[in-house]
Amino acid sequence: MRTIIFVIVMMTGIVTSSFAQVKSALLTASGLTCSMCSKSIFKSLEKVSFVESIDVDLNTSVFKIKFKDGANVDPDVLKDAVIGAGFAVATLQLVADFPETQLSKDAHLQLAGATYHIVNAGDQRIQGERTVTIVDKNFVTASEYKKYKKQEQMKCYETGKAGSSCGAHIAAGTRIYHLSL
Repeated sequence: MRTIIFVIVMMTGIVTSSFAQVKSALLTASGLTCSMCSKSIFKSLEKVSFVESIDVDLNTSVFKIKFKDGANVDPDVLKDAVIGAGFAVATLQLVADFPETQLSKDAHLQLAGATYHIVNAGDQRIQGERTVTIVDKNFVTASEYKKYKKQEQMKCYETGKAGSSCGAHIAAGTRIYHLSL
């Protein structure tokens, strides 16, 4: 009986997470010196399959990226597009529509085809549209990364891959992104 209840609970979690959608992102690039730099990043991001549109603020080097409806969003692909254009990501914020979700310390969740670890969740319930920041290495400045590394004791923060501390429900080696609410 416990096994059946566990399977139903797990299936409900999987179904709930499949409705979660990452709608857009705010990506701040570093190393830009002119409008041609922005154009280079724009052209690189434009080639990403799940990107629908991009607006650029040349004054702040912020790229507002809208994703295709229902698309699986891979933050590494966005980062690699910026790096491929010859620049770096200073910040990447995702705007996501969360199903009703109860979070706790070191919560992991599925969102738009990716696995995320909420580093500063605490005990709280989230629901609806929220802006979250990816705090992994190469998604924030070196000083920001070090700040979060001091707070986060789980090995997956350093490696970006699921380990034994992430729980049995996440396969070892799965790519995990770390979010700050």
